[in-house]
Amino acid sequence: MIGAGKSTTAERLAARLTDRGEDARAFLECADDHPIRTRAVDLLRGAAPVRDAKTFDPGQWDALADRCRHGSETVIVESTLVQNSVMPHFLDDEPIAVVKGVFDDLAARIAPAAPLLVYLRPSDVAAAIRRVHAERGEPWSSRNYAFVSACRWTRRRGLVGESAVIELYRAWEPIVDELLSMVESLLVVDPQHDWAGALGRILDAVSVRRSDG
Repeated sequence: MIGAGKSTTAERLAARLTDRGEDARAFLECADDHPIRTRAVDLLRGAAPVRDAKTFDPGQWDALADRCRHGSETVIVESTLVQNSVMPHFLDDEPIAVVKGVFDDLAARIAPAAPLLVYLRPSDVAAAIRRVHAERGEPWSSRNYAFVSACRWTRRRGLVGESAVIELYRAWEPIVDELLSMVESLLVVDPQHDWAGALGRILDAVSVRRSDG
C-alpha cells in the first residue's frame, strides 16, 4: 500500500545487488522504459487515455519472463503486479474471483522466470495512512483521498476521505494473503523500521531464487 516503502526498497535492493557485483535493475512504477505498461500508471502520470487494448496486453508479462529467463540481470519491478495490475479490479468492486483470476493469469505468465513476489505491509494500516499523507502533504494528500473516495468500492460503501483509504486497505490485505499463497512470495512487515534487516531477508530470498536457476 502507499507509504509501505516500495520505491525505497526496490532502489536499495538493486544497489545492494550491484554492490555484490551482480547485474540488477529496479524499475520504479513511473519509469519511462518500464517493461510493463498499465492503465493505473498512465492515470497516475496524467497520460492521455489509450483506446488501443494492445497497449496493456498481458503479453507484456510473457516478454518480461522471457527477458529474465535469457538474461543475467535481476529485474525488480515496483508496484506493478499487485498494486497496478490486480488491485484496480478490486477498486472497481469486481467479484473477488475475478481479482484472483487476474492475478493467477499474470502469475502463470511470469512463472517460467521463477519470480519472487515481495510484499511490504505496515503493521498498523491507519497509522501508515496518516503518516504518508502527512509526509507527502498537499496537493498529493487531497488527490489521493479524492481518487480513493471516487472508486466504486468506496462509493458503494459510502466511504470518503481518510476513512475510505483506511477501510479500503483493511479490506484488501486479506485478499493479498490469499494471492501470496499462490506464488513464491516473501511478506515483509514494516521494512522502514529496520531497513537493513528487511533488505537482508529479501537478498537472501533473491539469492535462493538465483541459485535455483
